[in-house]
Parts: sequence; C-alpha cells; structure tokens
Amino acid sequence: MNTIKITTLSMGASLIGSSLLIVLAKPDLLSLIILAMGFTFLLHGTGFLQEYVIEKFHRWYRIKKPVIGIIDDLPYSSYGHVSSKMEPKEWILRINNVINKSQFDAKTKLIKITRPWTRWFLDRYSIILNPYGPRYPETDIENLTVMKSILKYVRNGGVFVNVADIPFFFPYDKEKGILYCLTGKEIPHYYKMLLRKLQQMTSLIRPDEIAPGYDSPFSRQVMVDILDTTQLISKPISLKLKDGDLTLTNVIVDRSILCTEHVESVVEELGLEWMWKGERRVTQFTPFCYIHYGKGKILASLIWLDRQPEDIREKIINLICDLVIKEVRRN
Repeated sequence: MNTIKITTLSMGASLIGSSLLIVLAKPDLLSLIILAMGFTFLLHGTGFLQEYVIEKFHRWYRIKKPVIGIIDDLPYSSYGHVSSKMEPKEWILRINNVINKSQFDAKTKLIKITRPWTRWFLDRYSIILNPYGPRYPETDIENLTVMKSILKYVRNGGVFVNVADIPFFFPYDKEKGILYCLTGKEIPHYYKMLLRKLQQMTSLIRPDEIAPGYDSPFSRQVMVDILDTTQLISKPISLKLKDGDLTLTNVIVDRSILCTEHVESVVEELGLEWMWKGERRVTQFTPFCYIHYGKGKILASLIWLDRQPEDIREKIINLICDLVIKEVRRN
C-alpha cells in the first residue's frame, strides 16, 4: 500500500472517530460534513472510491466523449534513434488530420504521465499513445510506477499505442536526466540471452545464428516473447496488411513478437521453419501487432521508423494514425 493511501486511511479513521460520537449525541452540520469527509477518505484509502466509482465513471465518459492522450513528458533530445523523430505535437497534428477526414467526433490532448493526477484518471482516455518508441518517462525506477499505471489502464479496457520498438524498454528519469538501459545495473534481471523456445533449431537455422531475445518487466507482465530478428531477416522485406490492401515494401525488421493466442498480428505473420524430432515446424512472429491484456490491448509497432525509407515511414505513421481512430470508433 502506497503512502497516499495509508495517509488517507489514517485521516479517514481520525475524522470518523472524532465526529461520530458528536453526530450520534447531537448532530450538526459541521460534524456531518467532517463525518462525510472521513468516509470519503476511508473509501479512497481502501481503493473503493477510485476503482469502483471514479474509474467506472471515466470508462463510461470516454465512450461518450473520446479523448486520445499523447504522452508529452520528455524533452525532444532524450528519445534517440529508434523513435519516429516526431515530437508529440506532430503526432497530434497527424491524428487530427485523420479525425477531420473521417468526420469523427474525438479530441487529442497532450498529457503528462509523470503527474500523479494524470495517472489517477487514465481511464478517462480512449487511447494513450507513447511517441517515444522504446523510451518512456518513469518516476520510480525500482517500482516502475508509470508502466504499471498504464498496464492497469489497459487491463481495465484501455488501448495503449507504442509507435516504435519494444514498449517500456528504456525508462527515462526526467528529474535526474538518466536513461536506464538494459545493459546497466539499475534494473536487475532486465535482459536474458536466447529465447528458450528456439534453442532446438537444427539444420535449417543453428542456435548460434539466433540473436538474443529480450526479457523485460513489460514482456513478463503481458507474457510475450520478443525476438531480435536482425539475423533472421537480414534484408528488407514486404509486409502485407491483414485487414486491407496496403503492402509495405522494403521494410527493415529488427524486432518481432512471437505469435500466441493473445498476440494478434496487424500484418501477415512471418514464419520461422525448424525441425523437432524429425518433424518440420513453423514458428510465427510479427513486428506489428495487438497484444491483448485484460479487457484492453496494446498496439505495438516494433519497426524502427527512422531506419525506413521516407515513403515507407510515412505509410507506417499513417497506418498507426488510422488504427488509432479505428480503435476509438470501436469503443
């Protein structure tokens, strides 16, 4: 239980204890107000007020008045080479263009995810988009408070969009100006070598040809296997959209997610052939997918946008914006 909840529980108990006897003996307006405040603090401290009243109201409200929240906490210089090189305001403009063309009633808003007030009311938003690729603003490196708040929002039925590379891979402490990376010691057990599922490769692809897989707090939480495909796919490839006629050509694919029951690929799956006890098998993976988690989902494009040709990068950005509006319409 965090400090805020402990404090509100203590305040609630104190207010109820000091006013209840007065209300029972000789009630007046002031004592009734104090008693009501005590019960309110008590409900907040137990989590009932937030989880069963406020959050349900916000989930209802986001259907009536959809808002797309774009995370806007990091300075432009902090989000490195695997992002789209687009500032949050540019994502606002691109998504607004799609909204105007579709004549759909939705709004976009820049949000500060590091502020506690914002995290308390995440269920207000139909979509939350991280424009920083694998980097994201974090307030607590030990507990990964921001990541857990967003995943709770998804679990409650929200949709989180990550525009490039592995979601939540590099937490950035804005106050300290430190980017924590998987090669550092700040986050123990953040990285593991080789996906165990692919260690049985035989003559088709040898185990020493497989690049490392990535194990992170995010991948463990949502139960996905993330694969480094730089050695599996050494040349640009074509990706065909499953739901539509769009085909992306000459796409450089560096990361992918293994397809499972809760991973829904946006593009046609890629296949990796291998042998098991003399039987040929195919493991499917995808660089662009929905990860279903709880009642919601995560739209994850693991494609490094700045490594793509300009025309392909534009098509991917437009596709992400189209899918964002499509998800808002579904809600």
